[in-house]
Amino acid sequence: MTQSDFLRSIREYFWKQKFIEVEIPYLNSSLPLEPNIYAFETEWRHLNQKYYLPTSPEFALKKFLSLHHQNCFAISHCFRDLEASGPLHTPEFLMLEWYEIYKNLNDLKISTKKIVTHFLPQIIFTDLVLPVSLPQNEPDFNQFFLNQIEPKLPQDRAVFITGYPDFLTPLAKSGDRFELYINGIEIGNGCVENRNSASIKKAFINEQQYRQKKSLLSHPYSDDFIESIKTLPPCSGIGLGIDRLLGIINS
Repeated sequence: MTQSDFLRSIREYFWKQKFIEVEIPYLNSSLPLEPNIYAFETEWRHLNQKYYLPTSPEFALKKFLSLHHQNCFAISHCFRDLEASGPLHTPEFLMLEWYEIYKNLNDLKISTKKIVTHFLPQIIFTDLVLPVSLPQNEPDFNQFFLNQIEPKLPQDRAVFITGYPDFLTPLAKSGDRFELYINGIEIGNGCVENRNSASIKKAFINEQQYRQKKSLLSHPYSDDFIESIKTLPPCSGIGLGIDRLLGIINS
């Protein structure tokens, strides 16, 4: 399947279910501040204005949801700095992200299974819950996951992994998150959305302070985004890597 055919099929799949497609802006004066996700910076020289390329469509989609309260999706280019380069890691990649209002985590799993089996009809799904005792900081957790979890994932099926620590995902409701791996490859990250604007702002400030202390790349977070969370309807959402999923489909 070509990328063009795949993108057309994805759009037709969501249009048939009456989802609204949202166009994502690529020049942003602010973005969410999440652990281990670093944005590329660019500049509008005419006004000496800094902008940041989107790390996911989440920022724009949640603003749309807060205003319109409708199921929505986006297909967009995403950009992430400070990540390793390789066959599965590039600084620019395509992401599909969608949100469904009034849906819980199990509903989101079902929706995810449906679209994946639409393209991989023979795929088998299983579940994995992470151990209760986990490292309580980002670097140690990442090493634990890379060394103890990823190498043991099955190479012939899809796995929903749950049980992630809350500090990794400030935009997710506590305890309501999964990652989807297919054939040992990370494909998606889904959750019930955190609608507590105060906790999100606190997490952004903590991340900002952590980056300043460690001299890490950072960018402004948006008070407008935090304010929009107050009118976000109960919903769940997921981002899927289009390039990785297409590679599995064509393998």
